[in-house]
Amino acid sequence: MPAISANAHAETGQIGLAIKAGTLGGGLEISMDINPYLELRTGINQISFDFDTTIGDIDYNFAPDFFTSSLLLDLHPLGNAFRFTAGAFINNNEIDIDGTYRQDLLSPELARYADLIDQAHVVGLIEFDTFAPYLGIGWTSNHNSESRWGVNIDLGIMFQGTAQVSELRVEDPWGAGSLPATQLFIQREREEIEKEIDEYEYYPIASLSLSYKF
Repeated sequence: MPAISANAHAETGQIGLAIKAGTLGGGLEISMDINPYLELRTGINQISFDFDTTIGDIDYNFAPDFFTSSLLLDLHPLGNAFRFTAGAFINNNEIDIDGTYRQDLLSPELARYADLIDQAHVVGLIEFDTFAPYLGIGWTSNHNSESRWGVNIDLGIMFQGTAQVSELRVEDPWGAGSLPATQLFIQREREEIEKEIDEYEYYPIASLSLSYKF
């Protein structure tokens, strides 16, 4: 009787709630079992961090601020825990850019002005497509099961499009950011940054979550 009851719940829209952590950060997710083979999930994820990198003559600090919401459909081909997943994310992922000229490249003559040169910053924003399709596989341990508690695993790829650098500019105390030579420099930097972060187009998804089905 318990197994029959679990199947009946799956067929009539059993609701689940999960907390998760992964490459998109921490999040919450709500699920609904459509039947023993299909499950619908929706959720939100958020993470902020920063890292340093060097591109050409500029030392950059990149500060990703990722916020996504998802709508996913799981196909359990055998009616058990294993599943294929397809869906999409509403993608508000952004990366703030802040760069300064490399101090190790300053000539001896300019080194004495290092503090002044450090006041000039290359700043901007990296953005991605708002609509990001997703494909993956996963495991929902309590799908079509007697257990209410479950552990869920997701592995896949979010296709968030080619990164676009916007609002890139030089901020400095002397007003040099508006000079034609500075604008040419900014255009070259934009191309170099977009080349550097080209791999972000395909964002790997890996997450682990703890769920409870009501």
